Amino acid sequence: MAVAMNSGIRIGAALALWVLSLGIGAAQGAATVPDGGLDSVAGRIAGRNFPSTFQAWNGTENLRALPDGRVVPLPGVEAAAATTARHDLYFSDWRSLGLRLRPGLQYVVLTPEFTAESIEAARSNRARLLAANPQMLILAEIHYFSASKSYLPADSPWWKHDALNDRFESTNTEYRSSRLDFSNSAFQDKVAALCGALVRTGIFDGCMMDWWHDNDEMGADRVTLIRKIRAAAGEKAILLGNVNNTLPARTASYLNGMYMEGLGSKFFPDWHTAAVNMVWGENHLRKPAFTALEAWWQSGRTDYAAMRATTTLALVFSNGYVLFSDPNSLPTPDHLHDWYGFWDKSLGKAVGPLANPDRPDLSGAFTRKYERGEAVFNPPSNHVVMVSFPEPRMSAATGQTGRSFKVAAGDGDLFLTVSVAKK
Repeated sequence: MAVAMNSGIRIGAALALWVLSLGIGAAQGAATVPDGGLDSVAGRIAGRNFPSTFQAWNGTENLRALPDGRVVPLPGVEAAAATTARHDLYFSDWRSLGLRLRPGLQYVVLTPEFTAESIEAARSNRARLLAANPQMLILAEIHYFSASKSYLPADSPWWKHDALNDRFESTNTEYRSSRLDFSNSAFQDKVAALCGALVRTGIFDGCMMDWWHDNDEMGADRVTLIRKIRAAAGEKAILLGNVNNTLPARTASYLNGMYMEGLGSKFFPDWHTAAVNMVWGENHLRKPAFTALEAWWQSGRTDYAAMRATTTLALVFSNGYVLFSDPNSLPTPDHLHDWYGFWDKSLGKAVGPLANPDRPDLSGAFTRKYERGEAVFNPPSNHVVMVSFPEPRMSAATGQTGRSFKVAAGDGDLFLTVSVAKK
């Protein structure tokens, strides 16, 4: 996360286990499934159904089969690749699919040269994910703001050595990362070249950059850097920045996506800010444009109302992706989460316009129509609202069928046409 720590360094032993579960060894020599690569990106984004979720680094642990409340550990019932493919957007470390540096090389940002065997294996793992979810986007994080000490030689001139970095290291005990001097033109060139090299492998659709705040004192350096990254990655590559609750006004023409991490935290408490920013992103980011809203739970993974509110918030104010996950303050790896039956892609595609954050259309709540139903988001400051339909609908929250439903404040629901709900 881009406020108190570098959330990008989140792999560790879990990475090795995940790669093994994909079947890296068996992938050697395996045929890959052609997916169209960057030429298919816009179609994959536009072709997905909703709700549309994403995985930020770490993955899904349990299945919560709402509305019956059962909890099933997913590792016991499906392969890790199948669990990851539940999501329509996935970003992680460049090694996450099995890519490896050539023998004798140590620093990927200095020499992004990979073994032919690992490229083939990672392409096979990509193919497995896309075979399970043809609409999926797969991105690699590239470090430019901070990184672990193994990212560069200890004597590299691109490490920051100042009081700000000392404070950064002292508070960043979970990831033990240090700041990088991304104002340095030569280092910018290396970061851009790394993104370009990763995209050219055919494994990744683009790159994700953490700590992407172009309105701070280093904003001008981010503008220069993103221009170089776009030039190196190409016009069709997807570039995603972690903006938290800010707007990337200076770099929007180069970014396709805004990763909005931390809704519900002290630095990002307001649903209205999230709504306004999602609408802004739809209208200002480079096409194909999207937002990825991540809320952190406040009282546990069983806070189903908060999960539904987060999901419907994204559904009525964006065409983007959503995640409801553990808060970064926990000692466990960040972004772990459960899969909720509420997220199963039951709505189809949107047929109604984005809601206006300042003009509720249902007694203080907000609605949006989809091919197979309607999403309703009720802000926490509102009152209970009644939702009525001329024909029977099924509530995704309760499984009950009727023509009238109540939605509590700080909650949301999906009201599915009965013909769809019975399938």
